[in-house]
Amino acid sequence: MASKFIDAVKCFVKNPACTWRLMRSLGSYDQETLELIKETCPELDIEKLGYYFGLFQAMIFLLLCVMVYLFFDALRMVLLHREMIFPP
Repeated sequence: MASKFIDAVKCFVKNPACTWRLMRSLGSYDQETLELIKETCPELDIEKLGYYFGLFQAMIFLLLCVMVYLFFDALRMVLLHREMIFPP
């Protein structure tokens, strides 16, 4: 599964507009888009592209949530211990 996931991410990086258009179509695939994606990424299963890209988006979302949590935790520590960090 990891290689299929990496292939889907590579296909999105190579051709983001067509990949996004394919995922938004919800089953009614445009032939021009399908041909372009098959041309750039022949090893990719078109049916699973949305699934793998959804996983990729979920991982990016989790990463951003962790970064925001760490930022606000650091900000809270700075505000709570302001006098010790920045003496008056």
